[in-house]
Amino acid sequence: LQLPPPSPLVVFAGLRAQTPGAEESRREGSTLSVQCLYTPQAPFPSQKAWCRVNNGICEALVGTTYSTLNTYINEATQGTVTIEDDVKRGAISITMKNLQVQDSGTYSCASQRNTNTLWLLKTISLNVFKELHRWELDSLSVQCPYNAQTPSTTPKAWCRRQGPTSCNTVVSTNYPSTRQYTQQSRTSIRDNTQGKTVTITMQKLQQQDSGVYWCVLYTQTHRTRIMEVRLTVSKTSTETTLSVTATTSQTTPSANDASFTTTAPSSVNIFILLSVVLGILLILALISMITLYIKKCRRGNRQAEDIYEKPEDTAQFQSTERMGSPRNDSNDLKYVTLHFTTPLSPEEPLYANVGPSQAPRKPKAETVEYADIALK
Repeated sequence: LQLPPPSPLVVFAGLRAQTPGAEESRREGSTLSVQCLYTPQAPFPSQKAWCRVNNGICEALVGTTYSTLNTYINEATQGTVTIEDDVKRGAISITMKNLQVQDSGTYSCASQRNTNTLWLLKTISLNVFKELHRWELDSLSVQCPYNAQTPSTTPKAWCRRQGPTSCNTVVSTNYPSTRQYTQQSRTSIRDNTQGKTVTITMQKLQQQDSGVYWCVLYTQTHRTRIMEVRLTVSKTSTETTLSVTATTSQTTPSANDASFTTTAPSSVNIFILLSVVLGILLILALISMITLYIKKCRRGNRQAEDIYEKPEDTAQFQSTERMGSPRNDSNDLKYVTLHFTTPLSPEEPLYANVGPSQAPRKPKAETVEYADIALK
């Protein structure tokens, strides 16, 4: 075991074996919390560590230490991993944040009993999986990196899990060729032996392709899982033919994900179609209201032109009475009796409507003779 600074580097030759516990599965980007119990030690608690087990060697990721003043430091953080030792309760709390696929492996809580022995308090198998969502007819590309010490000729495969441990091979490498297709010619595998990466490509996805898939290595004795992918393929609807161009903000996919084009589901298309129809109806309603308002204003102006408004200083009529109404209005007179509410002054003119024949005519010019008379 190699403890992190500031404590001196200590390597433990002895390692007490322990069978791994139940598998802990976590989605990529999530957090793992583990608690390891032990018998409290006094007055000097032993150093604790969280280590990753590879080929029987416990490589410490983070651990508690003693300071130069011989003070026990019960909490430490290294990268995204934190350890905290509650010496009173005898409990170690481990937190791993932002888990990635490459964090999958076997981990242990460890306690140092003496300079040569490391006791494993609890061992777990961590599986960090990718969770991918696609639409029908989309394509999927997954990259599975494997250990650099793995021989280039080791067979690799892409299989679909059936049950807890069984996995049916979909496609696998076939040396010397590194590319092989399934019978449906929709899935392929390529092994980059230089970059130590296996690339899986699935084309024209169907809803029945949903499931759990593994990238695996086949050795002479057993099968080793490299990565787990949980794929969900959603069915798209072709009933709506409305084409809409939209710009959306999406999270940039990681290097292990392929670029793909997604067809909007029917519910989104129906919503957009309804929005367009409602918008058109609203515009028509506004145009109708404006047209009615303009017609009403024009009708009011015509009525205003036909109304005579009498000045304030003009005498108002109290009543009018039509005395006669001959049948032929163009030739006969009309008689009206007027009653004024206020007496008229001599200076105020009085107007009346008369026929053409009744209008006063200009008198004929008369000859005037003048004479000079002289008186004697």
